[in-house]
Amino acid sequence: MKASDFTGHVLAVFGPTSKVSPKALLTLLALGATWGTSFLFIKVIVEETSPLEVAEGRMFFGALAVGAVMAIRKTSLRWRLSLWVKVAAWALVGIVVPFTLIAWAEQHIASGTASVLNSTMPLFTTLFAAMFLIEEQLTPVRGAGLVVGFLGVAVLTGGEIYDFSDSSVLGQLAVVGAAVCYGAAAVYARSLLKQEHPLGLSGGQLMLGTVLALPIMLGVRGTPDYSLSAEAWLSLLALGVLGTGIAIIAYLWLVDNVGSVRSSLVTYIIPIVGLFLGWAVLDESIGVNTVLGCALIIAGVAAVMRGQAPSSQRLPASADVSAAD
Repeated sequence: MKASDFTGHVLAVFGPTSKVSPKALLTLLALGATWGTSFLFIKVIVEETSPLEVAEGRMFFGALAVGAVMAIRKTSLRWRLSLWVKVAAWALVGIVVPFTLIAWAEQHIASGTASVLNSTMPLFTTLFAAMFLIEEQLTPVRGAGLVVGFLGVAVLTGGEIYDFSDSSVLGQLAVVGAAVCYGAAAVYARSLLKQEHPLGLSGGQLMLGTVLALPIMLGVRGTPDYSLSAEAWLSLLALGVLGTGIAIIAYLWLVDNVGSVRSSLVTYIIPIVGLFLGWAVLDESIGVNTVLGCALIIAGVAAVMRGQAPSSQRLPASADVSAAD
């Protein structure tokens, strides 16, 4: 994947002939910064409580934020039982499991590394789409992007991805596992979007995720431990309200106004912000393998997105809103 190919993808979606408002561009940058900062927040919180408390807390505050917007817009959730069951499965795969995996991973790896590995989500979305959606084709460009992207994962992990005795390797695999969940959830969401409005689905997903995670947390942890410092509480509130709730709403607005292809550029911003904040705030080191791995992963994602067939260029609005992190 050449640098010119990546630049070509960017120009294709935000080139001189594109009519993109300054508001949309600022929203894109703010969204990428918010999701990139989420990994810093998770690192701060997980130092004081368990991954399950982190996941439960962010879903709870995220559900409150989206629920407030739904109330203002008078968006109801009068669904059939079958749809509730489908959304519950979507919530389990799309937020409960990946939120917990990423929080657990950040007990063992740097927040910047987690942000980079999380950006592999579009690669897995492409794989699942090619497997289960007839209209999605695994074109040569997409195939090359997958190879480059996964090569980036191998480079970032230093080739030790099979050393399961190393906790940092397990942490890296946990984030990759979260990206797999996000990819599967994004594809599954397409069928749900045929039945309900994106905002309602996103709100329902967060609400059900909060309910589903609660008995798991109580069974594993017993009484939840939220005796956090002021810094950790502020991080949890920011992670839930901004990084999980408001960010979803902003992403839906962005997709509705500029399309999902242009909105997909947020994927390139997240790891850059995550790496920078990990270095600047948490004093995390950035090695050559991290930089090279990040570059390969971003290049692979760019190829995958550029290799989309015209008929699949516009993804459903909330197909990947849970992939934020």
